[in-house]
Amino acid sequence: MNIKDTVKENITYSKELLEAGIDGANTARKEVLTAEDTNDLVTCATQESWQPATLGLLAGAICGVLADDRRPIRGVVAGGVLGAILGFAGSFIWKTRPLTSAMARNAGKRINAVRDVHWLSKHPVNYG
Repeated sequence: MNIKDTVKENITYSKELLEAGIDGANTARKEVLTAEDTNDLVTCATQESWQPATLGLLAGAICGVLADDRRPIRGVVAGGVLGAILGFAGSFIWKTRPLTSAMARNAGKRINAVRDVHWLSKHPVNYG
């Protein structure tokens, strides 16, 4: 087998793995978001993440004032924006972990199934 065929095969295999992972994540996302107890998970997570964003804004502004001696306004703005983004993102990620864990779990299962098929095509099992 030459290098060109090996590269083609690896690209095809990588594409199959990527498609399996994306398909698994999308399937889990649809299942979790349409479930009765989690249908408003993202909305609630967004609404509840503003308080940590505000705390991040305040903490970032204070750190920005302390860190930038020459231009404290620039430090306040930069630190406040960074703190708000980190506070909101951290809270949102934490509150949507049932969704992200289901997506990761299902993607992993689909990827492992593709890997098993690929391994068996390379290493056929001969019973008998």
